[in-house]
Amino acid sequence: MPPYLATPYFHLSKLPLTTKVALSCFYASLLTALAFVAFAVFAERTHWRVTEAQANFAGDERVTRETGARLERMHAEPSRRALYDIVHPHSFMMPLIFFVLVHLMEMSAGPRGAKIALYVSAFAAMTVMTFAPLLVSASLGFAWLVVLFAGVMLSAFAAMIVVPAWQMWLGKA
Repeated sequence: MPPYLATPYFHLSKLPLTTKVALSCFYASLLTALAFVAFAVFAERTHWRVTEAQANFAGDERVTRETGARLERMHAEPSRRALYDIVHPHSFMMPLIFFVLVHLMEMSAGPRGAKIALYVSAFAAMTVMTFAPLLVSASLGFAWLVVLFAGVMLSAFAAMIVVPAWQMWLGKA
């Protein structure tokens, strides 16, 4: 029986200490990566602003030409190949992380509807973020989705890390 089907019978707090430590290290490294991407990489490139997200994926000259917005920093317009080089590794890696987090979350106690809502929102955000460079390059109007879903993905992935970790160490069976 897969572990996530055993949830009513096997609580995360009953995991062996070695498994708890290993999962905690995984959670810590993933939370660190999420924080770095959100607050260093994404924040540095976009400042969590729509016009900066547009410029990051389409270049400042195009943003000024199409929207009239003037940017303080110059952004070169990336080539189609550069955009593909961003999307390509993310299109494989992000679903794997999503898959692992969903399985760990499934081993946690919680309302089924809340889990489904969490999974759907995380999936939608992950998909938008994976293809964000192509979406914004195709139409600057999609940039607001990138800023919104970056926050949604960060929150959803963090919840799928914190809830199982909490239940694993502090939960009672």
